[in-house]
Amino acid sequence: PKGASFAGVPYRGSRRPSDQILPADLFVTHQLWINQVYCLMKYRPIPVADARFVRWVSFHEPLLSGIPLIPDGYAEVATPTKTLAIFLEVDLGTESRTVWLKKVEAYVRYAASGNFDEQFHQPQFRTLVVANSERRMASLGATTATVTDKIFWFTTQEAINRTGFW
Repeated sequence: PKGASFAGVPYRGSRRPSDQILPADLFVTHQLWINQVYCLMKYRPIPVADARFVRWVSFHEPLLSGIPLIPDGYAEVATPTKTLAIFLEVDLGTESRTVWLKKVEAYVRYAASGNFDEQFHQPQFRTLVVANSERRMASLGATTATVTDKIFWFTTQEAINRTGFW
């Protein structure tokens, strides 16, 4: 709760009893990666003159009724020429190809719905996908390409660690 309060986001605690210890907690791992991307975007210098981090939004419900899409986060970065609107998807490799395909289709439906501009006051968005490996990134990219060649950017956790976010 203290970390969420410091970051200015709602606390979404673990969905398990506090006295239960697990050798691996995918909820925590996923949330830590979301938090890391948020911190990198907000606190690391952006290598574009006069660019600045504008805002971050966390989601707990679908973006739009009828489209079951709950992004891991949303950020806006203002540059001198435009504002970049970026949804975030952190992928730990636990979702099937079918689940990912449905998510891609949901983003495409949302983009085509016209509601994004109404909700976020931006003309378009991109979805940054942070995968847990090169192989997973390639798989997600190939699956995504069967639906669209727009909207999505892909990277890996290792690439961000190696070369930085920006």
